[in-house]
Amino acid sequence: DTAYVYAELLVKTAPSAPPVAETSRPKARAPAPALAKPPTPTPASASSTETLQDCPTCPVMVMLPAGSYTMGDDRGDRSERPAHKVSIERPFAIGKYEVTTGQWKACVAAGHCSFDAETSGPSDDSPVRDLSWNDARQYTRWLSGVTKQSYRLPTEAEWEYASRAGTRSRFWWGDEVGTGRANCKNCGGPWTQEQPGEVGAFPANPFGLHGMNGGVWEWVADCWHKSHDGAPTDGSSRERADCREHVIRGGSWRDDATYVHSASRFKYDTAVRYLMNGFRVARTLE
Repeated sequence: DTAYVYAELLVKTAPSAPPVAETSRPKARAPAPALAKPPTPTPASASSTETLQDCPTCPVMVMLPAGSYTMGDDRGDRSERPAHKVSIERPFAIGKYEVTTGQWKACVAAGHCSFDAETSGPSDDSPVRDLSWNDARQYTRWLSGVTKQSYRLPTEAEWEYASRAGTRSRFWWGDEVGTGRANCKNCGGPWTQEQPGEVGAFPANPFGLHGMNGGVWEWVADCWHKSHDGAPTDGSSRERADCREHVIRGGSWRDDATYVHSASRFKYDTAVRYLMNGFRVARTLE
């Protein structure tokens, strides 16, 4: 599971949280074999989803209902197995888009986010990138303080529930990548190797969420485990005190379609920044 990353793409964070051994970017996976599909989930209703925004520079959030679904994919990479039923017991909100460079700049300007992240792109509506998990947590803590609401990173189970949006196919639109549905290097539509597209450039899934497939890899709350063996079934995160790697989800604009399906998951060192890593926020609903 370990390879190497070009050193010039890594930036260390504060000395108090030194990075551990460098984690490789994934190599292309073989296409999933045509085995039986996972069990049919209990799809959540998308018809009643609403949005909220707690301040002018805050992310727009989509309020998702509680529901059950099948997480993972027995047809996919070993890290995606076993497929298992998860019940999201409480409604929650998740960012309609990945956090943008403009939103990140507001946190930097406020003196709370310490890293002037990679901001090159067509506009402030590009997803912020080149961030560590620790950086993403700085932003959620700042947002919680500004709004007096409970912002956080989504759990891995919440993230996949939001990405699938009541579907059970490989992508929310079907089992084939098609053309122009996602921001990845062989997904069709507008694409450049240099930078991701703007956060609303590709179609939304049935929950109204953009960029869950491709764009930038998205940090979630969970510590990395190499499979779903022993994963909680209530939508909570898998955490431990000595966690040195966290989960990233969804693939990036530089990855091919084998990394942008709904069950795709990978890892990165908690304290290390990388060009293709960003995030979206979640919010606990009281």
